[in-house]
Amino acid sequence: MEEQQPKTRHIASVILAIVLWLITFGLGLETIYNLKQIYFIVSVMLGGSVEQSTMSALVLVYILGIAYMVFVIVSTEYHSKRVGKPESWRLFGWTIAVEVSILILYYLL
Repeated sequence: MEEQQPKTRHIASVILAIVLWLITFGLGLETIYNLKQIYFIVSVMLGGSVEQSTMSALVLVYILGIAYMVFVIVSTEYHSKRVGKPESWRLFGWTIAVEVSILILYYLL
């Protein structure tokens, strides 16, 4: 009976980690879009042309996409080795905090 509880707790941690990973994945994609919009707004407000801002925003999305793909691969490996440990939860917390901060910044602008 005592052996059953740690196994159940580990399974619950794995499920929670998967759900949090999916949330951070979705928020990350939304963050790339929001950063593109923030860049576009700031670029046009500073006197750039709409066409030039649109073209350079595409380059920004490409760079952010590659960086995010690398982050997803590295963080997936990190979480798979440390699932249920404080380091994993801390990384989830920081990731969600950064993504939500960018989302709030977008809505404030």
